[in-house]
Amino acid sequence: MGEWEQAAQHDHTPGYTERLGAPLGSTVRVRLRTTLPVQGVALKVVQVGEIETFPAHEVSGCAGAGRWFEAELPLHDARVRYCWQLNVPGDHLNLTAMGLHHARRGFRSWFQYLPGHVAPEWAWKAVFYQVFPDRFRNGDPGNDVVTGEYEYEGRPVEHVAWDTPVSKEGDIHAHYGGDLNGVTQALPYLQDLGVTGLWLTPIFVSPSNHRYDISDYRRVDPHLGGEAAWDELVQAAGEAGIRIVLDGVFNHMGNENALFRAALEREDAPERQLFTWRDTPGKPPYHSFFDVPTLPKIDYRNEYAVQEFFSGEESVVRHWLRRGAAGWRLDVAHMIGGGGSDADNLPLHRALKAAAREERADAYVFGERFYDPEHALDGQGEDGSMNYHGFGLPVMQWLAGATYFGEPSRITGREVAEILWDAYHALPPEVALSMFNLLESHDIGRAHFRVGEDRVKFRAAFTLLMAYAGVPCTYYGSEVGLSQSRAGNMPWCREPMPWDEAQWDRALREQVKALIAVRRATPVLHSGALRFLHAEDDALAFLREVTHPDGRAERAVALASRRGEPHPVTLTLPEGTWRDALSGETLQGGAVTLDASGGRLLLSV
Repeated sequence: MGEWEQAAQHDHTPGYTERLGAPLGSTVRVRLRTTLPVQGVALKVVQVGEIETFPAHEVSGCAGAGRWFEAELPLHDARVRYCWQLNVPGDHLNLTAMGLHHARRGFRSWFQYLPGHVAPEWAWKAVFYQVFPDRFRNGDPGNDVVTGEYEYEGRPVEHVAWDTPVSKEGDIHAHYGGDLNGVTQALPYLQDLGVTGLWLTPIFVSPSNHRYDISDYRRVDPHLGGEAAWDELVQAAGEAGIRIVLDGVFNHMGNENALFRAALEREDAPERQLFTWRDTPGKPPYHSFFDVPTLPKIDYRNEYAVQEFFSGEESVVRHWLRRGAAGWRLDVAHMIGGGGSDADNLPLHRALKAAAREERADAYVFGERFYDPEHALDGQGEDGSMNYHGFGLPVMQWLAGATYFGEPSRITGREVAEILWDAYHALPPEVALSMFNLLESHDIGRAHFRVGEDRVKFRAAFTLLMAYAGVPCTYYGSEVGLSQSRAGNMPWCREPMPWDEAQWDRALREQVKALIAVRRATPVLHSGALRFLHAEDDALAFLREVTHPDGRAERAVALASRRGEPHPVTLTLPEGTWRDALSGETLQGGAVTLDASGGRLLLSV
């Protein structure tokens, strides 16, 4: 943006946008603030593929430098795209979500408004904690898998001691005994940490330890405590102020599922239409997840599948929301479709979301879209997606100096800022705020291992996680230093949670707890707009900002370095007094030099 940096501003917060989610067919008041010598301002709106122009007029009585202009935005479609034109002496400029430019940017970069959209705003204020049930806590040894109890994929399952290191041989066969009873017992621990949301990987009847091969979608696995353990957990979590999101494996099921067994037995079985059959040499006679025979892919070309899992009165989606779940994380959301493909992926997600919202008006539905999810995030389907592409992968690649596959990388802070900004600015604001941010998970390597067990680098990553736009989620055990035994992703990232406090990094846990507390107590981190303030090879900083109707602004700044040693960084803060959220140190806006190592979180006073 060069010489016009922040010379004009507009975002989704109340000072600039009267309200979010106004009804389709109405209008909403939008404002722009500028310090440029404008001679006129107009609002440009995309309507029926054309660009229509609407007048803006100057208004007074608002705080903040510069002049304010106001217009009425017509809400004519499910997603309205708009920008501003600023006429200055001998020139004009276009303000889109990407910034100020002479040339008008493509529609992808225009501001977006979603009429009638209802976001799960409780999730914006939440801090999530991911639990892989078999590895979190054994609350009832009486329900443990017994070695040799049954066979799966030609091998007997085994029960292993809690302190047994994860091995390749035990990838899917080794059961540690974690259960829902243990999660309930750990609620005081989680409550003390500041957690308000749980994402549980699958809990339904399955033969493996990961349970992404579901045999019965309507029963909690007895080895996790069964129905009674779920009911007890829901009640206790509700009393603790913690909501639970379940893992929906709707792309495929396990080959021991009764629906699939019935389909195999008879070619005229009605269940047969739930799957896509084929005759391809070297592959199963049905489409499956990456051609894994134990994971037959569900075919949503037929209404049977849609009703069974999504829309039916007794669908799986509805069943568990009625049983107390607060939402769904959708496994491999990008793969769900018909005919052994992702055909009709977006309409199917809209049907799933509609059913979820009929059951629970504030259900939080987000998909695992490991790659660029932008095309799916129009507000009609998932509320957001797991933000691997637009946050977790680039941030960790920068801090670790390598991708999650261990490929060396010299990515700079400048490029990370570019990637994050590119992903953020192209989303409707309520969707951007509903993105599920994470640094690690049960699928990718542990953050501590990837940064070489460097606590300073991990704190920098965690600071960015707590401050970034979206819903933050940490992975079980990272708060006490849980890592992994060797390089790689799954199963190495699934070590059991240590409950012997002598094995904990207590200082780290206190630091994590403090950052979670700041996140929860700071509204600007829940709903504020985002822009980047500074980026260099080894450091970056961004601003979160809420502008109130009278023009007053609340702000927060996150600064982080990828160095493990002190790293003084000079950047320019907006005017005013600032306070370090952890140390309490105060400083004045303008050019400042701060040690960025380990991350800094500053709040406007």
